[in-house]
Amino acid sequence: MYVLVLLCIVFLLWCIHYHWKRWRLFRISWNIPGPTNLPFLGASYLFLGKSAPDIATRFIKFFEDYPDLGKFWMGEELFYIVTKPEYLEIILNHPGALEKMDMYKYMVPVIGNGLISGPVKVWKKHRRIIVPTLKQTILNTFPEIIAQQCDILLEILEKQCNKGEIDQYKYIANFSMDVVSETIFGVPLNAQITNANYGQTFNKIMEVVFMRIFRLDYHSDLLFSWTKEYKAERENVKVVKEITRDLIERKKEQLMCQLEVEEDIKKPFLEVLVENYLKQELTYEELEDEVSTFLLAASDTNATSGSFVLTLLGMHQDIQEKLYDEIIQVLGPERPLNFDDLPHLKYTERTIKESLRLFPGAPFIARIAEEDINLGEVVIPRGSNIAVGYVHLHRSEKYWEEPLKFDPDRFLPENVSKRHPYTWLPFSGGLRNCVGGKFAMMVMKIMIAMVIRKFRVTSSVKCVEDIGLTANIVLKPKMGFKLTFTLRQ
Repeated sequence: MYVLVLLCIVFLLWCIHYHWKRWRLFRISWNIPGPTNLPFLGASYLFLGKSAPDIATRFIKFFEDYPDLGKFWMGEELFYIVTKPEYLEIILNHPGALEKMDMYKYMVPVIGNGLISGPVKVWKKHRRIIVPTLKQTILNTFPEIIAQQCDILLEILEKQCNKGEIDQYKYIANFSMDVVSETIFGVPLNAQITNANYGQTFNKIMEVVFMRIFRLDYHSDLLFSWTKEYKAERENVKVVKEITRDLIERKKEQLMCQLEVEEDIKKPFLEVLVENYLKQELTYEELEDEVSTFLLAASDTNATSGSFVLTLLGMHQDIQEKLYDEIIQVLGPERPLNFDDLPHLKYTERTIKESLRLFPGAPFIARIAEEDINLGEVVIPRGSNIAVGYVHLHRSEKYWEEPLKFDPDRFLPENVSKRHPYTWLPFSGGLRNCVGGKFAMMVMKIMIAMVIRKFRVTSSVKCVEDIGLTANIVLKPKMGFKLTFTLRQ
C-alpha cells in the first residue's frame, strides 16, 4: 500500500514538473487552433502505426484544417504550423529561427550533419565553403556535361517507346545521379550505363527517416532497432556510404595527380571540400556528410521534380505543344543545346516553376524558435518548433486563382509582381534557403527541353487532384510516375 502511494506521489510530482517546464508554451499557445492533443502524446496518436503515405496525407491535412497559423503537440514538443507568406518572411529571415528541429537528428545516420540537417554552427561553416562552388561562373560550365548525360537518357527512353506506360522515375534518377557526379563532384558514376537503381535506395532511406520523425514509437533507438525499417535503413545507408567514400577517394587521387594547382580558378564542389579536408580545415566526417547530403538531396529532388514536370506535360498536351514549339524555335530539331540557349527557353522555365508550385520538392520544413518571434498578431514563443507547409502555401486559394490548374503563365513577370514573394518557395527562403536552386533549374530546363524535343509524352492521369501524394522527406506520388513515350516524327 505504501509503495503504491509513493509511486502515485512520484508520478504526480513528475506531472507537475513536466507541465511546469512547459507552462509558458501552454499559456501562449492556448488560443491557437489545432487538433485535439492528448496528455503526454499530443497529436502524435494520429500517426501511431501509420505508413509514410498515411502520415504524409494526415500531416498535409493539418495545414488545410488550420491555414495561416495553427498548433499541435508531438509528445513534449510544441509545433506551430505556418503558411501565411507575411509570417514566413519574418520566420525564414529571423536569426532566431535558423536551427533545424531536434527531429532532424533522424537524418544524421543517413547524411550526417550536412547543410540540411546540421546545427547552425556547422551549417554556417560549411555554407561559407560551399556557396562559392555553386556560383554562376561555375554553373555556366555545366550545360554541356548535362546535355551529354541527357543524350544517354534519350537513348534509354527510346527503348521504352511503344511499351505503354512506364515509371520513368528510375531513369530520371540515374540521369540525375550522373549529372551530380559529373558536375558537382567532377567524378563519373555511370549510373545510367550500369542501369543502377539508386532511386529505390533513396526512396527507402527517406521513407524510414520520415516515419521516425512522426512516430513516437520509432523515437526510441532501442525500439526502432527491432523493426524491419531499421534493417532496411542500415542496408540502404551502406550503399550510399560506399558511393560517397568511393567518390571522395577518386577525387583525392585526381588532386594528388595534379602537378600544379591554380589558386585563382573557380573550383567545383567536391574539389574544394577535399582540399579543405587535406588542409585539415574539414574532418573526414564533415567531408563525407556533405557529399552524402548532396548525393541524396540534389539527385532525389532533381529526379522527382523533373518527373513531376514530365507528368504534368503528359496530362496537358496543349502546354506540351506550346513548350515544344519554343524548343524547336530556340534549338531547332537536332542542334546540340548550349549555355547561350537557356535564357531563351522562357516558357520552359515558367512550366518548371508552375510544376514546382504544385509539387514542391520539400512539402514542409521545421525550425526551432530559439527566441520569441513576433509575427505582429501573435508571438511564437522561444522553445517551440515551427513547421512550414509549402504544399498548402502553393495551393491556397488565398494566393492562387484556381490553385489546382496547371498554368505556366502564372509566372509571367507581370503576374509574379502582383504576388507576395513568399507565396512561392520551392527552394525555401530567407537565410537558410537551398544553395542548389539555380543548379536544379538548369538541370531540369535542359532535361525537359531535350526530352520533349525528341518524345511526345502522354499520361493516363487526367487532373492534378487524381495524383495522390506521399512524402519521404521529398514529395512523391503514391502510385509512381507513369508515362507513355512516343518518338516525334
